[in-house]
Amino acid sequence: MITALWKGFLLKRKGVSTYISVLLLIVVVIAGGILIYGYTMGWFGRLGGEGEMGTLSVDTVSASVNGTDPFVTVYLRNVGGSDVTLDVAYVDDVQATSINQTTILQGNVDKIVIKPSQTLTAGNTYEIKIVAADNTQVAFSVKAE
Repeated sequence: MITALWKGFLLKRKGVSTYISVLLLIVVVIAGGILIYGYTMGWFGRLGGEGEMGTLSVDTVSASVNGTDPFVTVYLRNVGGSDVTLDVAYVDDVQATSINQTTILQGNVDKIVIKPSQTLTAGNTYEIKIVAADNTQVAFSVKAE
């Protein structure tokens, strides 16, 4: 008797509409796409409380050929939320021989001297990129004098 009632209940019961199931599937796919996009763009990657990254701003820059000892002088301002320790510099995508590895405190301006590994030619423009230990980056161009 109970089995017959149960079978009748299951036969009379209708399932979820095809249209509703397709809409639910689309919503799930869009939500998954948003999560993946947010993670790859770094929106969710720093939720662990690592702190803010620094932000560097170039105040003044000059490049001196100076015979066989060329150098680039940059005044960098840290406008970010934390201190920034400079790690490496690149001149036209070639790692520089040396950079005075200094920590720029939040809100301060420091003089940075970069010694490129290649010789600089007066009148040419060079692309400089400075990368900090926390992957804070600043890139700019300078014309050698």
